[in-house]
Amino acid sequence: MRNYKCLKNNVFESNGYHIEPIRDEDKFEILNIRNEQLYHLRQSEPLTVAKQEIYFATIVANLFEQDRPNQLLFSFFYRNVFIGYGGLVHINWTDGNAEISFVMKTALEKDYFSQYWSAYLDLIEKLAFNDLGFHKIFTYAFDLRPHLYEVLENCGFKNEARLKEHCFFDNQFIDVVYHSKINRNITFRKASEEDLILYFNWANDLAVRENSYQSELISLENHTNWFLNKIKDPNCNMYLFENHINQPIGQVRVQKQENNEAIIGISNDNQHRGKGYATKMLTLASEKFIEENPDYHINAYIKIANKASEKSFSKAGYQLVDELDYQNYRSYHYIYKK
Repeated sequence: MRNYKCLKNNVFESNGYHIEPIRDEDKFEILNIRNEQLYHLRQSEPLTVAKQEIYFATIVANLFEQDRPNQLLFSFFYRNVFIGYGGLVHINWTDGNAEISFVMKTALEKDYFSQYWSAYLDLIEKLAFNDLGFHKIFTYAFDLRPHLYEVLENCGFKNEARLKEHCFFDNQFIDVVYHSKINRNITFRKASEEDLILYFNWANDLAVRENSYQSELISLENHTNWFLNKIKDPNCNMYLFENHINQPIGQVRVQKQENNEAIIGISNDNQHRGKGYATKMLTLASEKFIEENPDYHINAYIKIANKASEKSFSKAGYQLVDELDYQNYRSYHYIYKK
């Protein structure tokens, strides 16, 4: 098996599916697939055996010699049977994005189109986001196969654009449909003294103060005393979250209380709101806390007016207990437990 220089891993697998760097032995099956599906590919004429031989001996072979090739091509398998091929093409290494390419054997499309596309997208996302750390992957498709859009959207891709009459195809101008998915992978760590000012700025963000039960601005002196005590408190878990390029995006604090209870709070950096991070942050922090404290349950109190936060807690697996007056505000009471 040939390996790409830019990848830490060259094989990606899940549930019987896998992709590996494109194999020379698949070139004629690929030729047949492309010629049979010429109608939706950006290919002006049928491939010939001679042209395919030259393409694999030059263009494909050269991909394995480059540190940053403009495409990464893979053969796709189910239970070690060749299904099709694709990869990341038109790679933009500077901006961290690439177009997704994929075709499967024509005879499989009727019964397995959705299944194989979904499995392939899962693997190519692992490659792009987890291994390469890319920011965005996208598809650019002639508007000829609307059943593909449903698969893409079920896999978390967003329909970003329809380019009207963008390409001349089969004697007419047709639309191009653009779907994309952005890398929302996050990690977290315990907060440290170096994060004091970051937390101070987050705490005094106007939206954070509005949704807090203590709405007054916080002085640096008071914040410093509070923060330094909290990061040393064994009953307090201060989780700081970062995105895939290590930018701080927010924090979750879980404070132990009496009777095997805890209380949770969250805030997001104002540059990273509306991106779906809150639900992931709550999920990861809550799972981590309960994993370490399985006899506890976590309480969340959310002002009735804070609908966005309530939605995030609900999606993170918290269960609504009741509505009540909490610290003089009408609030939702949610609970998370094992």
